Amino acid sequence: SMIDREHAVLTQVNNVVGTLNILYAMRQDFPDCHLVKLGTMGEYGTPNIDIEEGYITIEHNGRKDTLPYPKQPG
Repeated sequence: SMIDREHAVLTQVNNVVGTLNILYAMRQDFPDCHLVKLGTMGEYGTPNIDIEEGYITIEHNGRKDTLPYPKQPG
């Protein structure tokens, strides 16, 4: 998705349109079904710290830095 604009657009279309297709199919064929959408936290687990909004200070391998959180690309 990060190769160029074309790949980024294709990734977004696939993700958004794919999700819409699933939702409409569920509504039509399985109206009592629920969809659980997992983002990164669902895939990689929840850290044993508060999930901050804004900035978070991290220390790793003897280095320390303050980063925007959740991640802000660019």
